[in-house]
Amino acid sequence: FRESDPPDAVYVLIAGCLGAFRGLDARLQLVGRIHPGETVGEMALLSGHPRTATVRALRDSEIVRFSLQAFERLARAQPEAMLAVARIAVERLERTLQGGRQEAPPRTLALLPAHDGIDLDAMVERLGTALGRFGEAVVVDAEHFLEASIGELHALEAEHAFVLYVGSYGQSAWNERCRRQADQLLLIANATRASSSLSIDVPQCEGAQTVALALLQPGRIIPGAARAWRQRLQVEQHFHLRDLADIDRLARQLARRSVGVVFSGGGARGFAHIGVIRALREAGLSIDAVGGTSIGALMAAAVALEWEDETLYQTFHRSFVSSNPLSDYTLPLVALVAGRKASRLLRREFGEGDIEDLPLPFYCVSADLARGGAVIHEQGSLWHALRASIAIPGVLPPVSSAGRVLVDGGVIDNLPVETMRKRNAGPIIGIDIAGEHALVSELDETDLPPLWQMLTRRWRGGPRRPGILRILLRAGMVNSAGAAAQNAAISDLMLKPPVDSIDLLAWDRFADAIESGYAYTRDRLALGLPFG
Repeated sequence: FRESDPPDAVYVLIAGCLGAFRGLDARLQLVGRIHPGETVGEMALLSGHPRTATVRALRDSEIVRFSLQAFERLARAQPEAMLAVARIAVERLERTLQGGRQEAPPRTLALLPAHDGIDLDAMVERLGTALGRFGEAVVVDAEHFLEASIGELHALEAEHAFVLYVGSYGQSAWNERCRRQADQLLLIANATRASSSLSIDVPQCEGAQTVALALLQPGRIIPGAARAWRQRLQVEQHFHLRDLADIDRLARQLARRSVGVVFSGGGARGFAHIGVIRALREAGLSIDAVGGTSIGALMAAAVALEWEDETLYQTFHRSFVSSNPLSDYTLPLVALVAGRKASRLLRREFGEGDIEDLPLPFYCVSADLARGGAVIHEQGSLWHALRASIAIPGVLPPVSSAGRVLVDGGVIDNLPVETMRKRNAGPIIGIDIAGEHALVSELDETDLPPLWQMLTRRWRGGPRRPGILRILLRAGMVNSAGAAAQNAAISDLMLKPPVDSIDLLAWDRFADAIESGYAYTRDRLALGLPFG
């Protein structure tokens, strides 16, 4: 049915998947999915109001239709049926109010080779085993199920938590059937093969179907392959598969069990992230996706690059303690420092690679002063994106790119957990190291006193006002300070190491910040995780 249609029936989904859409035909937006055993159309029927959404089949589906008259007869004869329908309506409303956090994982997956020469057997076997940790999985291929009826396929779906439909290159009819049965499509390509030189045989996907790319890597990630294949196949999400651990991570993503970690900005307090990461790893927690702002963006990139704990420690100590990247002062026409040292640091430590080539899904945030609003960096040059995310207004020069003027993302969103929620359906851990007391003044003044008085006060150890670097650093974060409650609500676990005693520019408190983050997280994890 269509949005605004009169309520004439309620439908029960027996098998398959339906999608609820809102908006005009040309710009329909998927707002929810209906899974087997659920009803659809009951809200309008109960309220007597027109339909509030358009509902379409996302794949081959079986439904039972109860007309208004039949529904009323059923309600009179079986009041408990009305209660069950009302319960489904309430649960769906709760999902909507919570931003879809309870959205069920895709139960049917189509694995389709994008070109010839791909052997899926080993990958499918491992993926099925990994998914089996979250529910029983079954593999459906052309060799055993080519002639299976739709009823037989739906019976398999009813009996298993996950059904893997495995395509075969050149078998267009079977691949199309796999697509029609799937909640999500996973297109498989070989990173060692040039995308432009191969014949692609992929069925046309429906607009509401989730499509991702799985890129088979030869033990190491081939630079540029992800970008080329994404463009060729027109997909927005990809996974690098180098080894069994990557397939396990893919299974967690598909099962909505992948753990996303978001790192906040906070100057020198950001070193606490290193201790948090160490504690999470020691607890055996697998980090599957990362994001961050400012120094949190640097930490997220380090995790996405799979740096070991010792590499994390040595790299950040070398970059911020042994040498200060904010020390190349210049005539302050645009910023206090020239930014050349910061750019060299980023290129040296994080390399010249692209975000698409990182082993883990990654994003960082900057703020666009030209157009207003946040910019999410998840493609293109990694070091360039990091440079934008750490460009503290007035301290580091902004990054100019494609008509945009990009500065530190903390200006808008210092802990971008909502961005992670849109990209990762599994548990989210937020790490907030901004602190409650980022800037303290001991004075009650309006104007600056004469220079000689300021120097005398400093020499005598009297009350001091915050310096310009601290003021600018805090000013770049203060707009995000009010979002703490919202971030905590979105996160499944919010970690707040006690770092208030560490000044925003106290690079020499490196070890103290790390120990604070480690001890706090270790003790918090000892209480147990709020998710499985």
